[in-house]
Amino acid sequence: MARSIRTNQAWIAFTFGLAMAGSAVAGSRGATAQTPKPMTQERTEEVMGDYVDALLSNGPFAEHFADDIVVTLVDAGHQIVGREAAEAAIIDFHQVAFAAAPEVQTFIAGSGIAYAEMHFRGTHTGDFFGIAATGREVNVPYVAVWELSGDKITAVRLYGPASGLVQRLTAGATPGS
Repeated sequence: MARSIRTNQAWIAFTFGLAMAGSAVAGSRGATAQTPKPMTQERTEEVMGDYVDALLSNGPFAEHFADDIVVTLVDAGHQIVGREAAEAAIIDFHQVAFAAAPEVQTFIAGSGIAYAEMHFRGTHTGDFFGIAATGREVNVPYVAVWELSGDKITAVRLYGPASGLVQRLTAGATPGS
């Protein structure tokens, strides 16, 4: 039975976390996701639901990633490649950079692909792209696209979160502050 992905104040923090760990960010050339194996819409919804449940319960969320998952932060031109790097980025993001409560506004799944329109809400509590903790509250809209194959998430593309967060964190900043 297919599960619907519900709006929840923290379910999608993973997308942002995947892209934010500076040590896990790789250059944007040469990395591609695995060759697709067809998945039904129902199975795509089930895998995404299982992933979200694991993420929210601090469970083994990375088991839902392909070994060679590629996460692209489109607006920053960066990629994170590989399951371990993606997992490390999520953990770093959730425990260091922000105290976050992202919210899903819209979720749509198809055969082997899923889309979400989201708002990233949180407090800046640690280093983020070289910006030291500011304590600022942020609310940034963005879009995430997931590709799935063989019951694994093979690619994530994030549109807008990096530039939106940097803009919010540096708005009104004065030199040296």
